[in-house]
Amino acid sequence: MHYYLLNKEYSMKFVFIMLFSAISMSSFAQFKSEDSASVNITGGNTDLKTYTFKSDNSYTVEKSVYRAHGSYHYGESDSVRSAENWDFGLRYDYNFLPTTGMYVGELIEADRFAGYDRRYNTDLGLTHIFYKSDSATFLAEAGLRYAIEKPLDNSEDKKDFKGRIYTEITEKLQDNLKGKFWIEYLPNFSESKDYLVNLEPSLIITLTKTFSMKTAYLWKYDNEPPTGKSKYDHNYTLSLLANF
Repeated sequence: MHYYLLNKEYSMKFVFIMLFSAISMSSFAQFKSEDSASVNITGGNTDLKTYTFKSDNSYTVEKSVYRAHGSYHYGESDSVRSAENWDFGLRYDYNFLPTTGMYVGELIEADRFAGYDRRYNTDLGLTHIFYKSDSATFLAEAGLRYAIEKPLDNSEDKKDFKGRIYTEITEKLQDNLKGKFWIEYLPNFSESKDYLVNLEPSLIITLTKTFSMKTAYLWKYDNEPPTGKSKYDHNYTLSLLANF
C-alpha cells in the first residue's frame, strides 16, 4: 500500500512538471489538438448505449514536443454497465536529429472488465522516421516499460519490466481520405508468456478544415489475462473528429 501511494504521488508530480513546463514555453510554440466523440444509442427491443471520447494534444517548441492524451469508453446493455475503461498519458519527445529522437512518458490505464483496477506504465525509448513524404509516413519506436498493475481483488501489485516495439504507417489515399495503421508489441521480461499486442487500422475522411470522420478497429491481445477473462478485446468506432 505504501509503495502504491508513492507511485501515485510520483505520477501526479510527473503530470504537474510536464504541464508547467509546457505552459511556460515560448509563444512561438505550435499547439495541435485532435478530439473525437462517438455515441451509439439503441432503444426498443434492444437497449444499448455506448460512448467513446478521445483527445490527443501536442505542444511543439523547437526540438521538444509535449504530448497529452486521454480516452474514455463506457457501455450499457439493458441498463446494466457492460464496459468501462479509460486511459491518460503524458509524454515528452526530444528530436536530437531530424528523423531520430527519444521519449519519456507516463501512462495510466483502468479497465475492470479486463481484470485490473489500475495500470501505471513508465516509458523510455527511441523514435525514428524511416520514410516521410507529402503523402506517406513510416515510423517506429523501441523502448523499455516499467508497469505496475493493481488487481481488482486488492492483492499484491503486479510489477513487470517490459519492452515496447511500435510501428505506424500513414498514407494519403485520396485528397480527402487518409489511411493509418499502427501495431504495438509489449514483450514481458519478467514473465515471458505474459505479453501484449495492440493494433488499430483506421480511415479518416476530411469533411472541412476542422472536422473529419474516422472509422477505426482497435484490437487488443493479452496472452495471459486474469483468470476468467478473454485474451481478446476489440472495439469498432465511427467518430467525429475536430482538429485545432
